[in-house]
Order: sequence, then C-alpha cells, then structure tokens
Amino acid sequence: MAAADKFLAPLHRSLLTSCFLSGSVALIILPLHLALVGAPHAATIVVLAWMLSQWPIASFLSRAGNLNTAIAFSSGLFASFVAVICVMTGGDASFALLWLLIPPVEAAFATRRKITVGITLYCCGLFALVQLFAGHVSQIVNLPPAARIAASVAALIYTGMLAARIALDRSRARDAVSAALESRDRIRTSVSEVLLEIGATGRLSILAGPLREVLGFAPSGSEDDWLFQRLHVADRPQYLTSLADVRASEKPAGISVRLRTGANQPGERGEAAYQVFDIDFKPGQAGQTNASAKPVILAIRPSQDANELEGHVAQRAEQLRGGNVHWNVIEEAGASVKAQVTEIVDLAKLVENQGKSLSAGSLSQTARRIRSAGDQSAQSLNALLDLVPEKPDGADDNFCRLDVADCLKHSCNLIRPLADRLNVLLELEVAADLVDVMVNKKKFRQSLHIILSEMVETAGAGAEVRVFIRPATSGVTLELTAINRQASVSWSSEASRAVFDHAAGLLTETGSSLTVQSALGHGETIAVLVPARFDRYPSKTVSDVEASPRSFAKTA
Repeated sequence: MAAADKFLAPLHRSLLTSCFLSGSVALIILPLHLALVGAPHAATIVVLAWMLSQWPIASFLSRAGNLNTAIAFSSGLFASFVAVICVMTGGDASFALLWLLIPPVEAAFATRRKITVGITLYCCGLFALVQLFAGHVSQIVNLPPAARIAASVAALIYTGMLAARIALDRSRARDAVSAALESRDRIRTSVSEVLLEIGATGRLSILAGPLREVLGFAPSGSEDDWLFQRLHVADRPQYLTSLADVRASEKPAGISVRLRTGANQPGERGEAAYQVFDIDFKPGQAGQTNASAKPVILAIRPSQDANELEGHVAQRAEQLRGGNVHWNVIEEAGASVKAQVTEIVDLAKLVENQGKSLSAGSLSQTARRIRSAGDQSAQSLNALLDLVPEKPDGADDNFCRLDVADCLKHSCNLIRPLADRLNVLLELEVAADLVDVMVNKKKFRQSLHIILSEMVETAGAGAEVRVFIRPATSGVTLELTAINRQASVSWSSEASRAVFDHAAGLLTETGSSLTVQSALGHGETIAVLVPARFDRYPSKTVSDVEASPRSFAKTA
C-alpha cells in the first residue's frame, strides 16, 4: 500500500534505508572493536546500542506500515541517546547539547502535528533532566575543546540535510497535487455528469464533473444543502425518499427531478429556470473515522428525453417564425394603410360638412391632400398586396422591370410605424445612376420587407438601421447595417438566421443573392446583389430550389 503512494513512499524508503544502514554499520564496528581495541568504552556501548535499535523500528515499519509511529519512535530514541551523551560529557556544557534541536526537525516528516509537538515537549523534558542531573553524575568522557566545534558543524550539516529533505517533500507534494488536479480536470472535461457525495451528516461534497457547465453555477464552500434548495418543491419528497431508501437497503436507485439552473440563488429576485435532470443514487464506502455511517454517491446528468424535447420545441419555434413572417409584416403594413385610409375619410367628411363655407383655396388644398393621401394609400396597398404569400401552385409570371430604390422607399414607409414604436431610426441612402432590374416583383418585395422588419425588431431601442443602394457591375447592390449607439454589443444575424434564410430563398428565386459580411468591431452587414438581367426559366425549377436546403453565405 505504501509503495503505491507517490508522496509517502519516498519517506518510507528513506527511513528504512537509514535504519538498515545504521544497524549494519554497528554490526561491522562491534567485532572489529572487540578484536582490535578490546572491551568497548561506555560511550561506545551507548552509540552502538542506539545504532542497533534502528532495526526493530525498521521491522515495525515494514510490517505495520505506520509511518507516523515509526518516526515518533526514531525521533524519541535519538533524543534519548543525545540526552545520555550530554549527561556523560558535562551536562549543560556538553558538546552534544546542540543535537537536542534535531529530533523535532526529524519529527516534522510525520503527517500529524501531534507527533512534532510531542517530540518537542519530550526534548524540553530531557533538557530539564540534563540540567538537574549534570552536577550529580561525574563526567565519564574527557574530550578536547575542538570536539565542541566538530559536533556543532556536524549538527548544522545534519540539520541542513533534514531541511533539504523537507523542501524536497514539499516539492513532491506540490507535484502530486498538480497531477491530481490535472487528472480531475481531464475527468471534468470528458464526462457529462456530476458526481456528488452526501455524508452521514448530510454534508454535500463535489467529487468530479463539470458542475458549472451542467447546472450553470458553482456553489460556495459554506453551502451544504444547495442541492436540496434548488430542487423543485414538488420533487423534494421523492428525492428524500430515494435517499433514505438507498441508505437503508444499500441498493442503487434513480429518479428524474427538476433542478433550478443559473447563477441566481433561491430567494433572490429573478426568473427561476428549471431543467429536468436524472439522479442516480449509489451506496458509497464508509470512511475510516466512522465505519458504520456510509455515504451516498449521486450522479447528476441532464435528462436525455428533456434535451430532445427542448431541441424539438426550439426547432419548431424557429420554423414557425420563418413560416409566419409574411403575416407579421402584413399586419404592420396593414396598420399603415389603415391610417392613410382613415385620413382620406376624415378629409372627405370635412369637405362634406363644411364644403359650402370653405373658400376656393381651402377646397383646392383639401383636394390636393385627399389626392396625395389616396396616392400614398394606393401605393401602400399595392405594396401590401405584394406581401401576400403566393399559393404553391401559382403561376410565376410576375417578372418585370423594377426600380429598386422606389421599391425600398415603399417598404420603408410601411415599416416606419413599427420602427417608431420600437424607437429605431430608419434611414435610406440612394446613389445616382441606378439601373432597373428584371426580377419577380412580388417575391423581391417580400424578401426586402422581411429583411428590413427583422433588422428593425432585433436592433434594439435607440438603434439606427441604414440602407445603402449602390450601382454594381451588373446590377444593384443593397447594404443594410444596424448600429445601436446605446448598447456596446454589435448587431448580429445569428438570432434571425431562420428569417434571413427564408428571405435568401425568395431572393434566389428572383436571381439575387444574400450574404452576411462581418467586420471586427462593427457587427454584421446584410448585402443583397440584384442582377440587371435574370433568366425567368432557369435550369432548376422553383420546386427543385425549395427541395434543397438553403443557407446564405457569410463572409468576413
């Protein structure tokens, strides 16, 4: 078990190596001393006994694997050895007194602070005993003064080695933590579910998984019951019942619940967005501190059925928006025509009621106003009729010469009430020397009206929609841009892709093309190229074009 631990295995090896090496040296020195010198001195016996006592510590560590206890025995034994040497060599004036500082440093290799504190207190007690018994025990070994200097240098060197080992262990721990974090990140990015652990006390811990990506938030460390608080009220009894059943029976279970997603907390102001998730309950392994209380592992993942339903609803909504866009623009255009007709009726009532009392100049002015309103109403009505969708089997014989600038002016007039209501400024800039184009008038007007109304609706309050009409090499080019000076976000066509795709299909049937041009920092521009000539009987029929999926080009 210790060999598989990347952090504790080097500590085991270093302690075992030092213990075996110390005992082996003692076994080699003892016979040589007896053969060459004779009976050993008392100080020599103490040193050899300390060196041989390292073998029982190594045996205990190799069998039990308890590193903390082995380090406590080794440090305490070394402190006792130093205290005996101090008593034998002068007490508080001994050369070995400085070595009492080393056992607490050696105890720092343990993973529990109690061992380091205990060894430090033990060394303090030994220092007090040396002070008490130094005057009652005669000095056994007489050493020269240079021995103190040599012992101090040796103590500094040994302490420096221990400090280097501690620094190496910290570096090894940092590498192990970094490797664990990298492995956790790889797991988090490669899975689509979140693993949680509920302890015996109800504390919720995050084990793995992309929690922020799945639920849209990251709970703080002080929130122990954040999962229960985000459960829908109707799903909380089912959740608690399943949790209790799994703890009692130790059998897995699974439920589907609604969880509140997003960064806003329950109780805060804001819309509560709920999403369906599948939760799997599995019994976990009991911890070392409390073997009777077993945790429960939770695996949370988005419900597959809910995702399919949500995607289907979004796709259906997009299709409905693209298919009903004609009726939306007709409603706006109808409101404009209604206002013009109302003005004609009011002027006619004025002439009818007060005609005899009006002067010739007033009658003439009123007649001009009626005629102007009638002309505008007729033009708006013609434009409105062009917006009515054609029947699928209708004849495609609406090709004619068309003034693009005049067509856009009528469309802008129809859309202007909508723009005023949304606080959007609509501007039209027409260049000179424009040529007439041969297009399907009905479909061309429908596509332009669709594009303009969609840009006005999505530009936002305070925006400005500009339309530029310029001559091209073989026709006319239209550029439509939206600038919102009140917002820092540039206008984008992504949200209206279905609408513009529908308009691009209508333009394709008239021989025109639609592209979306992007410029960094300036948003997107809708560009429409209208050729001067168009073959009304192309090689592909209209049905063939509608059968193939359309997508408008996008350039940067």
